[in-house]
Amino acid sequence: MISLATVLLDIVRYFGYDRFTMRIILVHGFNADPTKNFHPWLASALRDKGYEVVVPELPLSTKEEINLPEIVEIMKDQIGYLKSNDILLGHSLGAFIVLQYLEAIEMTETPRAVILVAAPWSVSRPELRRLFIADLDAEVLMWKAREYVIVHARDDEMVPFEHGEKLAVQLKARLVAPANGGHFMDAKYPVLLETIEEIANRPFEFAPGMSLEDDYTDIQTLL
Repeated sequence: MISLATVLLDIVRYFGYDRFTMRIILVHGFNADPTKNFHPWLASALRDKGYEVVVPELPLSTKEEINLPEIVEIMKDQIGYLKSNDILLGHSLGAFIVLQYLEAIEMTETPRAVILVAAPWSVSRPELRRLFIADLDAEVLMWKAREYVIVHARDDEMVPFEHGEKLAVQLKARLVAPANGGHFMDAKYPVLLETIEEIANRPFEFAPGMSLEDDYTDIQTLL
């Protein structure tokens, strides 16, 4: 006799959702590390819910030259190959490290989602410009994740809300726009946990075109 637990596990695998095999990868911003801003709280809250959480520590500082190849190699060492159940979240300039990583690595599976939090569209500092979307292939990036989500607070004074709107258009991303949140530099933001949970709990399409309407439903079949 097949147990109820086995049936439930098969259903979970069928829809592609199993939080015990799902990784959440949190990438910090510049002049920060995994112990700053919301990262400790979010990592702890996700682990409490059963997710595997990876928080790479990267040499990201606006006081020194950005060495992208070195950063990508460090991420490879700390993250490894991306899997279909992975959700990546990058904060501020770290969001573009996520995009650079996606463009640079070879992929055998497509991550479930990429979340860009308070990400700037561009900056004035010349040494940072190569991180941004102008130097990335947005058409290629859109195939590097099943979904892109932009989280940008309307009251962000460091990076105006318009930056998030532009990114959402460029990446054909869903825009989550809380009224408050600033540049997401405080210790706790429930909207981030809610966004991850919503993505993680939503069954994804496991067959191309599954969500498309059938134009031939009303046509009678000849026997």
